[in-house]
Amino acid sequence: MLDPPQGPDRQLTWYNASNALWMAGFSMQQLLVTWILVGVLERSPETVGLAQLIIGLPALLFMLWGGVIGDRMDGRKLLIQSHLLSMVPPLVLALAIFFDHLGFWAVILTALAANLLNSASNPARNTILNIVAGGRLQYAISLSTGIGSVATILGTRVAGSIDSVGLIEVLLIQAVCFGIGAVFLLGLKPHGPPAQHAKEPSPDEASKSMTAIIREGLVYTWNFKLARDIVGLNFLSSFFNAGAWMVAIPFIVSRIYEGDALLLANITVVFYFGSLIANFGLLKFMPLLRPGRLYLIMQVSRVLVLYLIWIEPSIEWFYLASIYWGFNMGVTTTMSRLMIQEIAEPAFRSRLMSVFTLGLMSATPMGSVVLGFVIGFFGELNAMIPGMIASLVIFYVGYRFSDIWRYESPTTSQ
Repeated sequence: MLDPPQGPDRQLTWYNASNALWMAGFSMQQLLVTWILVGVLERSPETVGLAQLIIGLPALLFMLWGGVIGDRMDGRKLLIQSHLLSMVPPLVLALAIFFDHLGFWAVILTALAANLLNSASNPARNTILNIVAGGRLQYAISLSTGIGSVATILGTRVAGSIDSVGLIEVLLIQAVCFGIGAVFLLGLKPHGPPAQHAKEPSPDEASKSMTAIIREGLVYTWNFKLARDIVGLNFLSSFFNAGAWMVAIPFIVSRIYEGDALLLANITVVFYFGSLIANFGLLKFMPLLRPGRLYLIMQVSRVLVLYLIWIEPSIEWFYLASIYWGFNMGVTTTMSRLMIQEIAEPAFRSRLMSVFTLGLMSATPMGSVVLGFVIGFFGELNAMIPGMIASLVIFYVGYRFSDIWRYESPTTSQ
């Protein structure tokens, strides 16, 4: 067993090692599911969109549950359990392939199980970062996101090698990533529930039902206008942009550019390489005084990326558009996440993060369904148009009707 090292920097190292392996495993999961549906089983865009909804929607309930658990129990224990249980879906799918039972529902059910585990553990993963970051939250968020992008690139590249490595072998590698990640988590100190760190709960608070606690977190988020605005605008952004990436890009690769799983993996790799550049580049300027302004400016710049893809450029320009899309995503994701984590009260942090992540996760499958039908009726490239419109709306609403543009980070005064 690992001896927990002392000091916030060493604790952050253990956290990032585990988080990187989680991101590698989960990125493999996402690409494998998408390509099996599009390239192996050859399902229609409408079916792929509905599949993403089936995979993502039940996990939303677990996201709120995970927020409650993250505020009331040792997050390290929850993450270790999630890592170990996450080994099961890829192993089950590998067995289904080995016995020649690979089908639509085998893919859907194993992907659904993986998503449920991610939803249950995600809020606690974010909350632990607040603890191990010490007084450098912006730095820690950007660093962990950047390292996660490296892991995502590696995981995606491995997943794209199914033709040369083998699908079963890739699934086994995915399971090993989750397992080793659990080992690294042993290096973290137990921290206990954040809510108890804030204050000792009264008997009435301790006896609250799960539903009441979830409702309390939702009410807290709704009454907190800045948090509500960030969650709402992020939902709109993910609905059309993440949805387009999940559904439109695989079909653009397959039908417009006549590519295979390796081309999809390479496009995804350069996308996350752009995110990697963004997050490690942001470290040079941390802490940022006005992250909200950068968040909104990047919304406008995303329109150019989506337009470039929409006009069906050469493959070289497609790669260039993908890398900047990833850069844009890296900046906006980090800015929205650090604002939420900075403004949340400790007793509500996991629940607020669960609502924030719930917005991201619910938007993607719902957007996938809508954009799947857009592709079916209007073609793959026209799925970029709603994202262009949404990006302009987000900037206008965020600038005109929200405090996001005027938000100043409290960490700059530390």
